[in-house]
Amino acid sequence: MAEQNGNENIDEMQDQTEAASGVIINAAQMQSIDISERFTRTKTETGWRIKLEASARVTVNFMTSMRKLELTLMQDDCIERDGDDLILVRNQPADAYRSQRGVSSSPLARSNEPASVPDASEN
Repeated sequence: MAEQNGNENIDEMQDQTEAASGVIINAAQMQSIDISERFTRTKTETGWRIKLEASARVTVNFMTSMRKLELTLMQDDCIERDGDDLILVRNQPADAYRSQRGVSSSPLARSNEPASVPDASEN
């Protein structure tokens, strides 16, 4: 046990999650997770861990207001449920994921359809 700046004792041997970048979500607000590619799920003492076997589009659906978070994760990235936290662990810096946005087929579908703009005279 160590004491830092008069704060409460901190256990230095706690489990750590190391990531180049990531997102932490309050798991109590989560309704479901949609993963577009193959993955492996492992139970842990405080939840579970999902390891992606390929780059995938991940959608976290929330219970409130039909909100969702969509992002791309790469092979070997993880999604961890640790008690009240849902941790999306990226093994690359956030900039590396910007070039991976094409994983989902939905942007391709939208790019093949003509844009529909409502005509003001129709109202």
